[in-house]
Amino acid sequence: MAVREARLRPEWVSLYPGLESGVWIVASQLVPLVLRHRLEDQAGWEFTRRILVEEHFEFRGGRPRDESWTGILSRVEDA
Repeated sequence: MAVREARLRPEWVSLYPGLESGVWIVASQLVPLVLRHRLEDQAGWEFTRRILVEEHFEFRGGRPRDESWTGILSRVEDA
């Protein structure tokens, strides 16, 4: 699968109002929703390396995120 997708883990649904857990969404479409919510509702939220925290979301597709990944995004689908 070339497009990276993410789905919210059920145990974190309370942190993301309006998002349904267990539903696969294209990651590049999910990032602005999560970012907007974090900035509006949690002013003290600090940016980490990723907007979609791996503890909160499952991922599939796109480029692998193994030890060779540099953290540099080359395509919007890799969000």
